[in-house]
Formats: sequence, structure tokens, C-alpha cells
Amino acid sequence: MSAIISPCCRFRYRLERDVAPTGIIVAFFGVNPSRADASVRDQTDLKWTGFAARWGARKYIAGNPFAFRSPNVRDLAAVVDPIGPENDEHIARIIADADLLVPCWGDRGKLPKNLRPRLDVVEGLLRASRKPLKVFGLTSKGDPRHPLMLGYDTPLVDWKRAAGRLLDGRTHNEFPERR
Repeated sequence: MSAIISPCCRFRYRLERDVAPTGIIVAFFGVNPSRADASVRDQTDLKWTGFAARWGARKYIAGNPFAFRSPNVRDLAAVVDPIGPENDEHIARIIADADLLVPCWGDRGKLPKNLRPRLDVVEGLLRASRKPLKVFGLTSKGDPRHPLMLGYDTPLVDWKRAAGRLLDGRTHNEFPERR
């Protein structure tokens, strides 16, 4: 078990858990880290471990569009830089290290509106890698489902979009670059 935490302890950039001696490396991308670190587990961490084990992974790595550590996503609104000064560099390394990418940040509606475009930026980084990109299905608004309340028999499906549109024709309201 390992984690990369900022010196100020306000940001977690990477979380790793060994699962088995052999297999693929899965990268999960939640919205922001909670309390899990090199020695502390949380419910999402345990759930990711369970999914990774069932898929035959040797390890999972977790990254987040927002590196600010808080169990409450609403806390991101009060932070000057919830993304974290080194987060994009760590996301790039996580993508490079992984065999399978699994975004699972849940419905963007839980984020303040000004932070929602960040999910599109990270989606772009994931897609640009050309690595397998899978989700646990989509929320009613077209975002990757969060696994916490899902059964371990929930299948992964390809995350497909067509020209900025969800395949069912709906669109997200914002797609600007990170400011």
C-alpha cells in the first residue's frame, strides 16, 4: 500500500494497492480523495480493491480530477485550488502506468458548476491515451457511475461518446478547457 500525499497533507495525488502477484494494473478515477492513504483504508478504497481482485488485477492505482482531500465533495468549493498543483503530472503518470482506465466519479451535479468542466479535461486525458476506457455504466446525466453502492457483479462497459455527445443524444452543458 502506498500513497503520494502533498507535504501540506491537503492533497492526495496517487493511491496504490497491491491485489495479487500477477495481472493487469487498473486505474480508478474518483472525483476527489477522501481519507485513504498508505495506511488508512476507506469504503471506496475497499470497494476498488474488491473489484480489482475479481478482475484478476495485480494492483490498482487511484487518481482524481481534484486532489484536495475531503470526505465531502462540497468542500471543494471553498478551496482556492482543489485540483492541486501537481495533480495533472500525477494523472499522466497513472495513465501511463495502467493497463485499464476506469473513471468512476459519479454525477457531476454534486460539484459546484465552476468545477464541473474539470471532469471533461480529465476525460480528454483518459481518451487521448488510447488505452481501454471502461465504466460501471452511466448516471442519468451521462457521467461514469461511482462503484460504492454497486454489486461486484456489475459489468464494466466501454465508455463511448460521439463528438461531445452522449450516445443517447444528451449533451453536457460545458466543455471548456481548464482555466
